Amino acid sequence: MIDILKAQLSLELANGIQLPKEQIYQLLENPKSIEHGHLAFPVFMLAKELKKAPPLIAQELKAKFDGKISHVEQITAVGGYLNFTFDLIYLQNLLSHAVADSASGKVRLGYQKPKAERVVIDYSSPNVAKPMSIGHLRATMIGQAVRNLAESQGYQVTGLNYLGDWGVQFGKLAYAYSEWEGGKNKNYDFTQKPFEALYQLYVDFHKAAEENPELDAKGSLTFKRLEEGDKEIEKIWKMFLDISLNEYKRIYGLLNVNFDLIQGESFYNDKLESTVELINKKGLLTESDGAQVVFLDDDMPPCIIKKSDGASLYATRDIASAIHRHDGMKGDHLLYVVGVDQNLHFRQVFKVLEKMGYDWAKNCHHVAFGMYRFKDIGKMSTRKGNVIFMDDVLNKSIELAEKIIEEKNPDLSDKKLIAQQVGVGAIVFNDLSSDRIKNVDFDWDRVLDFEGDSGPYVQYCAVRCKSILRKFEGRIPVDTEVPLVSSEEKTLVKQLLLYPEILSISYKNFKPSFLAQYLLEVCKAFGSFYTHNKILDDNLDEKTKLARLRLVQCTETLLTEGLRTLGIQSPQKM
Repeated sequence: MIDILKAQLSLELANGIQLPKEQIYQLLENPKSIEHGHLAFPVFMLAKELKKAPPLIAQELKAKFDGKISHVEQITAVGGYLNFTFDLIYLQNLLSHAVADSASGKVRLGYQKPKAERVVIDYSSPNVAKPMSIGHLRATMIGQAVRNLAESQGYQVTGLNYLGDWGVQFGKLAYAYSEWEGGKNKNYDFTQKPFEALYQLYVDFHKAAEENPELDAKGSLTFKRLEEGDKEIEKIWKMFLDISLNEYKRIYGLLNVNFDLIQGESFYNDKLESTVELINKKGLLTESDGAQVVFLDDDMPPCIIKKSDGASLYATRDIASAIHRHDGMKGDHLLYVVGVDQNLHFRQVFKVLEKMGYDWAKNCHHVAFGMYRFKDIGKMSTRKGNVIFMDDVLNKSIELAEKIIEEKNPDLSDKKLIAQQVGVGAIVFNDLSSDRIKNVDFDWDRVLDFEGDSGPYVQYCAVRCKSILRKFEGRIPVDTEVPLVSSEEKTLVKQLLLYPEILSISYKNFKPSFLAQYLLEVCKAFGSFYTHNKILDDNLDEKTKLARLRLVQCTETLLTEGLRTLGIQSPQKM
């Protein structure tokens, strides 16, 4: 919407300014205050060529364009800026028709035209046999939000859950299951509580191995049997995989997270040797202390492709997977939503791909995120069992939401469903509203704070809109006939028009926090509009009432769509 205004204005300005319309488009700014109009054009870059002061240039351009630009009601020259104020009814209907198109199913609000390019995005990616901790929340929800943002920009998207389903730990688990009679031992109820039993087996094995290191060696031998195709061990491994996937599916359902493909590291087992051979054919492999490595730039250590004992590493597997994601899955852009501690790893992998001659390596992106930090338990460890489970955090938040609903609105129907939507929304929004690259201090008081700049605050604003619309029994036309002239109305309209641009900026930076913070600004603008402008008053002029109700509809649709893009549901009532 604001992008439509920018495109239109840059085209008309290009007819009178010696700059390409593309450059003008990039230079156009969104003034912070509605008093400065809807768009502003800085003229400073013209000063050197015209040999005039910017304020004088602005005055001359104002005189040149005054009354000649479509739908522009006023042009003002302020310092070195040309400020453009558009016709209010035109803006209201531009917004209204975009919302109408969304409601009719033509296109989602703010979405771009479909592109031929495909984005393959790798997110969540838990390790099989381990519960998802609160630390997995960031990889899961940032990934889902970025996936949704990619779709908003018209990309074809394949969401990939790349499970950690291979490695010596599975040999250790299979050994423990076989030798400790995991299927029969009363300490491990694989019939009624299979995932809890699997995790307990994992913790118990590592505790026992601390006292008896020989267990690690036995686990390694068992994994070797799995690598060699031992059918009995493979059967146990597949059982572990099925148990884990069933548990993850339950949590993903609660979080409203979805994938197009679930694929484990094991998928690439038969592709590793051919990948090593391909790297060698490119003349990149060098022997170093018995290992096969690729030397990179001066600021990076060499990337180890094969250890001295012949074993491959994560880098080998990720190079193989990148090639498959590009060639086999037809991915034009490969995104990896993985913690910032893996920054060097991905820099090495992408550099190796570049040295292999793959031009598409420039379209590989590590969408890094900071870690959760904890005051009480230090660094989490699933081996020791000192971990905050994501399940526990979500359940605690849902319980708190249910308690608040019971206190404030005990007669509310569907309380449990709404408590789930609000409780989960609070956790997800708290995470996504933070800059993904920064570490996040895990603070229960902040995470479960339903006041202020929070997910429940945005949800409640959308619910307030729905409540207003339910009270009005008539039909609200798409087109409005009168301008909304109060500063609160104009500010809200302008804020809503920014939505497509916010989606674009959020995706380009892979930062859902831009969208989350924008939704908070929309809620504040709506709160001011709601406080200072009557909407359903019987004494209100009918055309003004309908125009304001249409603005409420537009706000509700945008908030609901914005929350959906973040992976958060919008309740009907609260």
